[in-house]
Amino acid sequence: MDEKPDLGNVMAMMSFAAVVSTGGFSSAANMLGYSKAAVSRQIAKLEQSIGVRLLDRTTRSVTLTPAGREMYARCARIVEEVSEANQIISGMVSKPRGELKVNAPVVSSLFDLTSILPRFLQSYPDVRLFVNLSDSKVDLIKGRFDVAFWMGDTFESSLDSVRLRHYPMVLVASRGYLEKAGRPSAPNDLKDHTCIVETHISRVGEWRLSDDVTVAINRGPLTSNSVRMAREATVEGLGVSFLPRFLVEEDIAANRLEPLLPDLVTERIPLHIIFPRGNYALSKVRAFVDFVREEMRDGDEQSPGSLLALASAI
Repeated sequence: MDEKPDLGNVMAMMSFAAVVSTGGFSSAANMLGYSKAAVSRQIAKLEQSIGVRLLDRTTRSVTLTPAGREMYARCARIVEEVSEANQIISGMVSKPRGELKVNAPVVSSLFDLTSILPRFLQSYPDVRLFVNLSDSKVDLIKGRFDVAFWMGDTFESSLDSVRLRHYPMVLVASRGYLEKAGRPSAPNDLKDHTCIVETHISRVGEWRLSDDVTVAINRGPLTSNSVRMAREATVEGLGVSFLPRFLVEEDIAANRLEPLLPDLVTERIPLHIIFPRGNYALSKVRAFVDFVREEMRDGDEQSPGSLLALASAI
């Protein structure tokens, strides 16, 4: 049977976070509305419960131990979420604030995120962004990130998503590779070529070139979840890749890469912003999603009505 959560420890964690953030027991007591002795007892209870000292105390200062630093990183998050949850329940959330953890692809600069994020912070100065660049799937369910940008179809039914844009895909290879292996003249010719597989936006073993054409491919020497790595391997002549065109536009213009079967490839890949179901109710998430969507608006973006439906469903 699962153990019941120790609500006393939750209160002790909040007291501990308050001591660290305010710099002392007296100021923490004033912030929490407790006596100084009550806060001290909560900290002692927490230290006894986990079996390690979290704070080094002197008559003049309070400092974190190594274990205390690890604990504070987690307790501060708990305090912030409890605070915002209380504000949501009481209907008081009107101004976005607090830390927002964002996951984005490594190639974010190529679709304007590196310029959009500073503008968001200028518009919402009380929000602090923690941005992680990664091309791997992020488990939002476990709370590692509040929102994430995702290229391709969404992969979790428990996540909400807003489509931002579509990007054309392109088959490419280097001139050097094509001189050795020949140029495919039909989709089925790809089975005779060395293919560089990017698992983030394509299924292993097949490429969907259009609504009507999906071809089986042979995995070449490289399979990766990084579009940047796939692009670099293609430029070096290792094989054929199927990538977002914006990623290789400069390579095509400079004749480093050549598009293949251009009349047949019509597939476009969507860029979504995804977040755990219900997170749109948080003012900081709602502000971020709405801001990015407006900044990245193009001709086929998700309609405003879909966001209204999302807001009314939570």
